[in-house]
Amino acid sequence: MAKQKTDGHTPLRPLRIPDDEWEAFGQLVGDRNRTQAVREYIRWRLRWPGNKQPERAPEQIGGPGISSKGEEQSA
Repeated sequence: MAKQKTDGHTPLRPLRIPDDEWEAFGQLVGDRNRTQAVREYIRWRLRWPGNKQPERAPEQIGGPGISSKGEEQSA
């Protein structure tokens, strides 16, 4: 993949994330903190020194076909 000109900024990396997941993630970490949270996860996953496992939500926040208590909903 060719690098984009970024004028000294980090290159853009397109990710395909369903809208419902992206919105819920923004509600959890804050709309303007999603990129930082993704970076923290990547650094932890790479086992780079000084990076701790990112914190998870204290409870499941739902999702497609899943209730807030983690039980599958019947269609």
